[in-house]
Amino acid sequence: MIAISTTELRKNLRKYLNLAQTERVIIQCGKTETYEIVPARKISDNDDYFSNPALISALKEAEEDIAEGRVRKVKDSRQLWEDIQ
Repeated sequence: MIAISTTELRKNLRKYLNLAQTERVIIQCGKTETYEIVPARKISDNDDYFSNPALISALKEAEEDIAEGRVRKVKDSRQLWEDIQ
């Protein structure tokens, strides 16, 4: 993995696009934002998880539950099942 600044990316764009074919290239933008160059061949429109409507619906429902505070806190990971019942 290599981390670079946006300035470095602008100076050597082709170099980092080629490098992204074989390793992770992370771009640091300011102090808080980071991005990753991902070749299109590594991105799938047929992702078994995120193209599944039932899963997307379940994830949206889970996000709503979290926003509304409908969560259970795990006190001890060794007793996970006891904490969530």
